[in-house]
Amino acid sequence: MSRILVIDDDQNIRQLISEYLKKDGHEVQELGNGDGLVERIRRDPPDCLILDIVMPGVNGLQLLTSIRSFSELPIIMVSARGEQLDRIMGLELGCNDFLGKPFHPRELVGRVRSMMRLVEYYQNPRAEATVPNIKAGNLLISEQYRKVQVEDGPELALTFREFELLLHFAKNPNRPYSREQVIQQVWDYDFLGDTRVVDELVKRLRKKILNSAAGFSIETVWGYGYKATVNLS
Repeated sequence: MSRILVIDDDQNIRQLISEYLKKDGHEVQELGNGDGLVERIRRDPPDCLILDIVMPGVNGLQLLTSIRSFSELPIIMVSARGEQLDRIMGLELGCNDFLGKPFHPRELVGRVRSMMRLVEYYQNPRAEATVPNIKAGNLLISEQYRKVQVEDGPELALTFREFELLLHFAKNPNRPYSREQVIQQVWDYDFLGDTRVVDELVKRLRKKILNSAAGFSIETVWGYGYKATVNLS
C-alpha cells in the first residue's frame, strides 16, 4: 500500500481524488494548503505527493523548489490555470508528472500507479526485470513502463486510455467484448457517458496500429462490439 499526500485548497477536489486513490488501495492524507509541508516531508515523507500549483500562501512551484532541494520524492503537479508555462516550470523545477484541470480522477490514479511501479523497479530492479513483456503480433507491450514498441521498430505514442485499451485486448485475444464491457474493463468505473466514446477510442488506436504495421488488429464484431486478432504470419 502506497502513502499518498494530496495538497489542494479545493476541498471537493481533494475528497474526490482521495476517494479514487483509496479505492485503488492507497493510503491517503489531505492538506488544504502548503503550510508546514516541507517540514512534514522532511520528518515523514509519503510515497507520492500530489501538489496543486495555485493555493493561498506559498504556491505549489515554491513548495516544489524547496522539496527538490533535499528530496527526490515522486511529485505529480496539478493546475487549474492550464497554462503551458506552468507545465514547463513544473517540469523544469523537478516534478515527475503534470495534469491540467479538469481531469478525470481515474487518469490521476493511473499515473500514480505507474509512478509507484517505476519506484518499485528502481528499488528492486532484478525482480522487475523478470516480468516479461506482453507480445501481441509484433508488438511488445511493457505494462510496467507503459510502453508499446514494434519489434525492431519504433515506439508507439499512445495516450493513457489508448494504452489501457490495447493492453486489455492484448491480454484477451479473439474474445469479443461489447462496448459496455470495454468501458467496465478499461475505464474501471461507473461510466455515465455515451458508449460511442469506445468507437472513437478504437478508431484512434486502430490508426496508430495500422501505421506501425503491427501484426495485431482490433476488429468490429457487428451488432456487439470488438475483438482483437493476432496475425502470426
